[in-house]
This record gives sequence, C-alpha cells and structure tokens, in this order.
Amino acid sequence: MKLTKPQTRVIYLATMVLGLSACSSPLKYAPRDHGATTSSAQAKPSQAQDCQGSYRVRSGDTLSEIAVKCDISMSRLAKYNQLLPPYIIYVNQELLIPSVQALQTSPELVDDNEDPANDITGQSRVQPEPLQPKNQAPIKQAKQLSPPKEDSAKAIERQDTPQERVKMEKSGKWVWPMHKGLDYRYIRDRAGLSVLEIYGLPGQDVKAVTSGKVVYAGNGIANFGWMLVIKHTDEYMSIYAHNSALLVREGDIVKSGQVVATMGATGNTKRPKLYLEARYQGRKVDIKKILKP
Repeated sequence: MKLTKPQTRVIYLATMVLGLSACSSPLKYAPRDHGATTSSAQAKPSQAQDCQGSYRVRSGDTLSEIAVKCDISMSRLAKYNQLLPPYIIYVNQELLIPSVQALQTSPELVDDNEDPANDITGQSRVQPEPLQPKNQAPIKQAKQLSPPKEDSAKAIERQDTPQERVKMEKSGKWVWPMHKGLDYRYIRDRAGLSVLEIYGLPGQDVKAVTSGKVVYAGNGIANFGWMLVIKHTDEYMSIYAHNSALLVREGDIVKSGQVVATMGATGNTKRPKLYLEARYQGRKVDIKKILKP
C-alpha cells in the first residue's frame, strides 16, 4: 500500500519521539558485588592499615619512605622510635607510629648531636708523640664516592648470608681507630652515653675498630659529613663521621684495623676530627665501655 505524504510525515515524527524518549531514559546496570567495589579512596586504607599504631619494616624500605607512607615527618618517626642518623632499620623490625594525639602532646625532643662543649663527662687528652720520619707517611689523596640519593639507609637483614658472614676477633675487643698519639676525648650526651672524638690532620687514616660489613657509606645525613656505618656480627655497629673521603662502599666486608676512610672536617664541625659512635641493635651505647686506648 502506498503511503500518502501526510502519513509518511506522521510515521517519521513518531519514530523521532520514540528515539528521544529512549535516549532520555535512565541507564540501568546489573547490580555489582558490593565486596568487589574498589576506588582510589578505598585503595588507600590497605596502605594506611600498615601504619595503624605500628609498621613492620619490609626489605628495601627506608625510614624516609615509611614516613611518607604513614604521613609523618621522618624526624618525628625517628625520635619516637629512638633512632639516630643514619636511621638504620631492620627487615621485620616493628616501628611504632605515633597517633595524632601523641604528636600534639609529645614534648620537644632534644637532638643528641649537640655542642660537645656544653656536655662533656671529662676529657682525656694525650700530648701527641713526636713522629719519627719513618712514620710521617704522605697523606693519601683518596677519591670521594658519589653521595647517595636518599637520606636514610635501606632496611638491613638481621642475619647475613653465609657468604657475607664475617668472623669477629676472638676477644671481641675493638681496636683504636687512629694513631694513638693524637688528641682525643670522650663526650657524653644528655642521656649519659659517650661518643669518641679524635683530632688530627685532614687525610690521616681512619681504621675499622673490628671486622664487619659496610651498611652505609655516604654524606646524605645532615651534620655528619662523609660517614660510614659498619655492622658487626654481634649486632654492634660502629659509626665514623666527618671524614674527608671514604675508601669502602656499601656491602664491602672489612677487617679489623683496615683503613676505611681519611680524617676530614666535613659536616658540622670546625676542625678535622673523627666522630666515632657505637650502637647495639641500632641504639646508641656508651663507647667508653667498649673502646679504650
């Protein structure tokens, strides 16, 4: 049957109306499984849950990365857990994460790296012995290593692999890290724990107090200049700061008495010196009880 022109126009208009009504109708979807719903806002809680009260350190973590992840300043996180530069942490170590209330009410903490002149137990000075010509070795011009890109050391495995395990001296005694004719003094912090400072000339040899593995080598820690941290097999660590150059790298195995750096005046110091600190399980201990001339 042939349609007239008016009939054709009516059919066309009806088709347009139906099409527009279909476009304006709300879209319907099959109901989704509520448990499978994810979003960027819901993805963060799993990360935030890691920081609920405490955080367990994973391989490759640094304290600065953990601080960012847990939305807290690294200095606050370090002080809350009694960690000192270069903020050595261990895999599976549990770090306490302060709550907002704790941050608001916690008293101001004092930096242990204060001016030694204000807090000294007593100083033991020895007049330098006159050096014979045979002992006056020329100062070595050591090549400095490139500084690290981070400001805190990566998490350390508590147990070394058999290939990396090093043998401590049978006596366990630490050896003096520099020539014994140099001036030195033990300096106590407010907690009553002493560190050792030895004074000399730039370029003089700095030796490892005992065998171990270098776990930090760089100048990324404020105030300490070029610094080394050596981990020993009995969970002790020795820290050497203000060096002019480092002669070993992270991961190197060193022997007792091995030259590992040269004395300098880098970082926050007005004179060439070696700053030597002892730690046990990451915490500062009194070096005067471990190392004596």
